[in-house]
Amino acid sequence: MTRERVTTVLYAARQPRVPLALVLLALCTQAAAACPDVNEGYARLASPEAEIAFRWEPADIKVGKFLQIEVVACRTPDGGPVTRVAVDARMPAHGHGMNYRPKATEVGPGRFRFTGLMMHMAGAWQLTFDIFQGDKRTRLSQDLDVAP
Repeated sequence: MTRERVTTVLYAARQPRVPLALVLLALCTQAAAACPDVNEGYARLASPEAEIAFRWEPADIKVGKFLQIEVVACRTPDGGPVTRVAVDARMPAHGHGMNYRPKATEVGPGRFRFTGLMMHMAGAWQLTFDIFQGDKRTRLSQDLDVAP
């Protein structure tokens, strides 16, 4: 085997790794860029384990009115795909949650829309987001004060 042929064989053996590295870099970049900006009406909620962006539709929460929420899983513990997100709201001082169970729809990778949410009472609520990656669950929560 001549030196020229050895170089060609080595180049061919290495070639598949370069595109794979570029694809992985692009995927990592897309995952980080997928988190919408606050200028688009999104709020962020983060812990050391995960980060999400979410926005209410309509933006103002009214007692006794149905609303929806869009959730984007921006950062997860191991970077693996998010298989499911669950949203719930409870009134800790009253010991109860919402009267309706929200319906979840996956609208894209790591993007979910929840419809049918209603805060039926004014007061202090705790909103929770459970992010699932296979068997792993990460919970993020935020306190809400719903005005009458």
